[in-house]
Amino acid sequence: MKNPTGNAIIYWRVTGNTGLLGGAEIIASNFVISPLQAKNEILMVNFPPVVIESFERLVRIVEKNNLDLIKGESIHIPDNVKDFNAFYLSQLEKYNGIIRDYLIAFREKNAEESPTSLPRLISQAEDTMKGVRKLVRRSANVELISTKIDELREIQDHMNAEMKGYDLTPIISILDKPDLQIDRLVDLYKQKLLAIFLEDYEKAQDLKEEITRIERTLAT
Repeated sequence: MKNPTGNAIIYWRVTGNTGLLGGAEIIASNFVISPLQAKNEILMVNFPPVVIESFERLVRIVEKNNLDLIKGESIHIPDNVKDFNAFYLSQLEKYNGIIRDYLIAFREKNAEESPTSLPRLISQAEDTMKGVRKLVRRSANVELISTKIDELREIQDHMNAEMKGYDLTPIISILDKPDLQIDRLVDLYKQKLLAIFLEDYEKAQDLKEEITRIERTLAT
């Protein structure tokens, strides 16, 4: 993730009912990102998954073609699965999350050096939110917590100066509360910021709905 080439293979080790795949050990999928893209547009080709008989063969392919190799989680195929394609689609949410992280890393690598680039600001927002939550758990000084929250407001202002839609106001208002559900909200807000940045608005809407549900329970 520190130096992505833009041409990557993500793979999963397969266990369980591998007879559906002819006994193959690996499922792999290739995706390629074009460096020729507008400021807020991502051009990517995502190829369908294929089965590979062994990890050793996968490594040979990667080394021969100088590709990035990303390890996904292992996939266990239950004995009662008859349609592997339908089963595989149910695993895609994890896959999409890994691709989002890779896209962010690729964009940041190719962006002009700037302390206010959106990937850096999103990372700063996440670090600041997590920092506040650590202070809250330690029952730290109220003024210290307030200072960190003010930093988060400044980060939000910078993000919205780059592109509208990065509203952290709701979580800022409750970030210093002790409720453990707020820790979950921090992760959800980070995912939503990334989804907006990558223009995955369907994912952003799903995350917004989950965030709203949790925020309503905190308000009751």
